[in-house]
Amino acid sequence: MSTLTRNLRVVRRMTAAEIAQQSVYRGAWIIFMLANICMPIISLLIWRTALANGAQLPVDERYITTYFVLLGFVTMATSSWMAAFLANDIRLGKLSSWMVRPASLLVKFVANNLSEKFLKLFALVPMIGIVWWIFRDSMNIPAGAGRWALFAVSIVLGAILVFTIDILIAALAFWMDDVGALVQARVIIASVLSGAVVPLALMPSWSRGFVDHQPFRYTVSFPVEIVAGQLTGRDLLAGLGIQLGYVVVLAVIARLVWAAGLRAYSAVGA
Repeated sequence: MSTLTRNLRVVRRMTAAEIAQQSVYRGAWIIFMLANICMPIISLLIWRTALANGAQLPVDERYITTYFVLLGFVTMATSSWMAAFLANDIRLGKLSSWMVRPASLLVKFVANNLSEKFLKLFALVPMIGIVWWIFRDSMNIPAGAGRWALFAVSIVLGAILVFTIDILIAALAFWMDDVGALVQARVIIASVLSGAVVPLALMPSWSRGFVDHQPFRYTVSFPVEIVAGQLTGRDLLAGLGIQLGYVVVLAVIARLVWAAGLRAYSAVGA
């Protein structure tokens, strides 16, 4: 059995176990997802009010509405919360027990990430469906299945990209006592540069070159832009190519850093 096949089987079984364990907290998932969708809806109402009062924006009301209705779903689907937990496991020596197991500690976090997203979808999708129905006459809804397929592919790549960035930050715990500040900095920077707070289309024109090509755009904004409808076919292909490039490059760097960290790792009882 190849390593990939074995890891996939481990991920499947651990994901099922995590779902069974975390399904106990169904009420918590509903509250988390309610909070997740509140911020985009508040932002949507603010920007629609600004447009209604004559604000001159580089995008129209349909783009703004589509963007913020989808934002909660994309933010949840591409998010990762494991950097602090993984760094803590390294710092406290909990990694030691995983080094004698047939699967990596990273597989555990993959399973945890997948299980939580699976459960959160049950709470989030109905909420977004209600908001979608309310604003259905003011949204861009692509008719072709191709654009929705690209949207799904882009979300998967965005989730892998965020997860890989988290591994890179957490792996610094092999050499640093505390990476908490770096984790918080990543969250703040990503919130702005991913488009999770303000659509990147509203950024100043002088910043377009940097904003359009930095990696955080491809974790949230780019998937939403695919549906919002302002990207041409050439823009879509170029964007997916850049997104895939970031995933491959950062995955290679993360693998090298993680391997170097394991060689430098030591802990009491290890």
